[in-house]
Amino acid sequence: MGLSHKLPPEVHSVHGSVGKNPGMMLPEKIKARIPFAEWADNPDGFNREKFVKETADYLFDVYGIGSKQDRHTLTMLADQMQVYVDARKQQDTMPLVIEMNGGKTLAPNPYITIANKAMDNCVKLMNELGLTPKSRLAANKLEDASPLADFLKGWQPQ
Repeated sequence: MGLSHKLPPEVHSVHGSVGKNPGMMLPEKIKARIPFAEWADNPDGFNREKFVKETADYLFDVYGIGSKQDRHTLTMLADQMQVYVDARKQQDTMPLVIEMNGGKTLAPNPYITIANKAMDNCVKLMNELGLTPKSRLAANKLEDASPLADFLKGWQPQ
């Protein structure tokens, strides 16, 4: 398992290895099963300010990130979350396929498209902030076939 120094501290703990920079284990209050989002059953319960605070606290506790500049990206994420929640709420009031032009034409529920676009935007912004498992792992991944990986592995006689 080359380049084990690039693994997150939790993986080192499992493997019994040590990295160059041991990093910081996730705080105990962060180590928990992922709960069901409170607003999923009650869309009116979604609160942008609470979302921003919870997310900012998480970023600070896990990564030590507390940059004032990140407030813009986090606010955009909260806005897109609100669009998603609102679109899902409206989507549930209509069938998946709706009649248009006096019943002459069928079309998909427009709120599905709005929710999907907002969800795509949320994932992009979450990746930018390191809030998805993929983005957290990508920061520690190095392609084995890249010239940089070869360089970091050191020259090995054939």
